[in-house]
Amino acid sequence: MRKLYYTADEWRLMQAAHLAASEALGRSPSSHENADRLARRVILFFDRGLRDEAALAYAAASVERLASAIVARREGRYEQ
Repeated sequence: MRKLYYTADEWRLMQAAHLAASEALGRSPSSHENADRLARRVILFFDRGLRDEAALAYAAASVERLASAIVARREGRYEQ
């Protein structure tokens, strides 16, 4: 279940995880076309109970990497 409100500490944790995930993917955390989607993945994993910054970043980046590869294949592009 998604929380309606997050504490300042929770937002800082999610922001740090988003930045780490973006860095792992080699993407800008603000200007990449899928930056918002990656941020929503971080929030999703946070809402499911992950509270470790590294674990949040890894989980979000892993799922985003897979999703991007699927979209690329559907569009006839191939990413690694």
